[in-house]
Parts: sequence; structure tokens; C-alpha cells
Amino acid sequence: MDAARREKFAKFEALAASDDKPIKPERVVAELARVLDHDAIVVADPGTPCPYFSAYFPVRGTGRRLFSNRAHGALGYSMSAAVGAHFGRPGVKTVSVMGDGSFGFTVGELETVVRHKLPITFIVISNAVYGWIKAGQKTGFDQRYFSVDFTRTDHAAVAAAYGVKSWKVEDPRELGKVLKLALAHQGPTLVDILCQPLHEAKAPVSEWVA
Repeated sequence: MDAARREKFAKFEALAASDDKPIKPERVVAELARVLDHDAIVVADPGTPCPYFSAYFPVRGTGRRLFSNRAHGALGYSMSAAVGAHFGRPGVKTVSVMGDGSFGFTVGELETVVRHKLPITFIVISNAVYGWIKAGQKTGFDQRYFSVDFTRTDHAAVAAAYGVKSWKVEDPRELGKVLKLALAHQGPTLVDILCQPLHEAKAPVSEWVA
């Protein structure tokens, strides 16, 4: 069991250390784990964040600290659920991690977040694709893609229009610094990270691993 775990995380750490662009999802998990308090709550959407945070994000303590509705597959879960998580434990930091598809489902919740001045940090893994669906079409339908790609949105600009302090990150070497700034800010923040598409990545899902 220990050997299998070491092998798994050795592969993860090699990808997480990459300075490739677009940023690899593994790098997002590793940088957030490095700068986030152990008591924090992470709420991951069932899109691109789900397989990576479920497989690799370290939960350092007892109690519910990592939430995802993986089995239900309801995009847009993370932003709204993070609001509930904050009110449930307002004394700890809450981080919402979502794909850009999920962002489009519930972006209006940012008005509520700003109005109540909730100190939640939102992270958007931006790859302009419904990643789970496209990865499934790649392996199950011989790369016959249908209705899975969309135009890239400047999520940082959208969030700023609501009054959220925001950043966009394209260089993996800047990611850790920006995450620290976002987590330290007293009000709501959003970090828009341009990431590798899920169907091109080494996602920890058995049917996609080649």
C-alpha cells in the first residue's frame, strides 16, 4: 500500500513541478496545498477540480475539510456550497475551486458574496472546455467531439465587475505568490488560472489513463 502511494505521488509531483503553459492542474493542487492553512475548507466542483483534488489534495486533520459532489456531477456546486461552508465554519478559510464551465452556471452568486463581504477565495481552472465530457468523448467515442468547447472568458474581469478582488495567472511560476495574496485578502477574491485541458492531461481517472 505504501509503495503504491509513493508511486502515485511521485508521478503527481513530477507533473506539479512542471513550468509548462498552460498550467497543469497538478500544479494548482500542489501550490494551494502549500499555502493553505491546514484548518481550511476546500469545496471542489465535479468538473476538472474533482479528480485532481480527490486524488491528491492532502487532508491534514479530522472532520470535513474537502467537499465535492463527484457522484452527482452537478456543475456549479462549488461556488454556492462554499457560501454555505463559510457560514457553517466562519472562523476558517473557505476556498472554492471550479472549472470555467461551472463558473458560468453560478457566477451570479458573486453578488451575494460581495454584498455580505464573505472572505471566500474562488479559484477558476480555465481551459475553455467541459473537461469531463470531452475526456469521455476522447476515450469512448474515438475523439468525435461534440458541443464541449466554448470561448475563453476573462473570469477575473467578470469577478472584478462584481467587486471581487481578482487575478489572472498564466505563468505557473507566479501561481504561488498570487494564491498567497488572494488568501490573505480580507474580502472575497478570485484567481483565474489558465490550465491544461482535462482531455490532454494525466487525470487520475482509470478510463482516461493511457
